[in-house]
Amino acid sequence: MTVLVAAVLGVGVLVASSALAAAGHRTQAVRAGDAADAAATSAAAASIGLLTGSPCDVAERVARANGSALVACDLAAATAQVRVVVGSGPFAVGASAVAGPADDHPDHPDHGVYGVPVGHRSPMSRATRTRSCPGPTSTTDQGDTCQARRSS
Repeated sequence: MTVLVAAVLGVGVLVASSALAAAGHRTQAVRAGDAADAAATSAAAASIGLLTGSPCDVAERVARANGSALVACDLAAATAQVRVVVGSGPFAVGASAVAGPADDHPDHPDHGVYGVPVGHRSPMSRATRTRSCPGPTSTTDQGDTCQARRSS
């Protein structure tokens, strides 16, 4: 009986520690993504003069302030592409981000949302991209979402 209790406790500890490790990795990934977004946005802002300093220097300062290390910083016109790493060793998590004006991406033509190109070169018609949802038709309809009304 003692062996069975010890085995069950051991499995419980293993499952709990695995769940905590996965949660920690997810937290680091979100932190890395946020740091990359902030660094890319600040580099793009510096490239057009909204912030003072060299764009990659500004991106490095912002990345460091967010607890990450800037690994790469590329600038094409006013579009900045950065890569940051949070943590070190086997627990390091990296993330990339691109920021800049929508119409200024000569080296990065694959801007998109969920794999669909966006911007003025989008193959999707403008009417499809900007379709608005009609307002509620009755007081009982106000809780429905636009997507639910379209699909019914």
